[in-house]
Amino acid sequence: MVLQIARITKDRPDLFHLLEEAYEDIYVPAFPDKDERESLKTFEKAMNGKYENVEIVINILGENLEDPDNYVVKGISVAYYFEKQNVGLLAYNAIAPEHRERGMGKLMVQSRIASLKELAREAGEELAGVFIECNDPFKVTPDMDSMDPAKRIALFEKWGARKVPIDYVQPPVSKEDDYSENLLLMNYPVGGKYADKDVIEDFLRASYLDGITQKVTGADGKQKKRVVSADEDYFFKQMKRQLDKMELEDLPAPPVPGYKTGAPKFRFFNKP
Repeated sequence: MVLQIARITKDRPDLFHLLEEAYEDIYVPAFPDKDERESLKTFEKAMNGKYENVEIVINILGENLEDPDNYVVKGISVAYYFEKQNVGLLAYNAIAPEHRERGMGKLMVQSRIASLKELAREAGEELAGVFIECNDPFKVTPDMDSMDPAKRIALFEKWGARKVPIDYVQPPVSKEDDYSENLLLMNYPVGGKYADKDVIEDFLRASYLDGITQKVTGADGKQKKRVVSADEDYFFKQMKRQLDKMELEDLPAPPVPGYKTGAPKFRFFNKP
């Protein structure tokens, strides 16, 4: 049987039960630490356009997903598209334990990149780049992660990703969080090529909310609006200096990315 992918959007409320089940039964157990996962409410806000410049991709993997009585949910994956910079981030991926080791991780990478390309086309663009963040094995030991970080990176490289050679620092993902220096940034090829320095900088700007309007509380206690500038951030400036100085090796992308080789067949049964 060909596996199915359902992209969950605000226009398909009839599919929300798939998201709710996948979230509770697969996503939460895969990310037991609340600090490492998004809330279902955050996903719903993103679907409803509450976050400036960000569109969310939520793909549910399974069988018979159109049948409310006989469907089987096997996985959930999440990505973000930053329209202003025309780049995507593969954020989360989780497969039900009983369905792992069958090439479905590759399938979820493939389907999310396909969805990101579709969002870019809707914006009148060809997707410029796809990125993914991974724990750095020199900073995160195997006992601190659900999978040995070194093995995960080797797997992603086998699937076609390559490391972005900068000292990557992830900005705070919420007001309660801090910067994270424990991650590596990787890049999947798009359109037969890896991201160049300009596309990498665009992704960093998207991550650091460059050009986004935020509400802040002034010294007088009143809320004001301000436009975020990534160029004011210490860590962004450090990474940009590295980018400006480096000679980025122009590696040819594989004709068929590794995430497509040996992956099971699937089809999108719905289009947003």
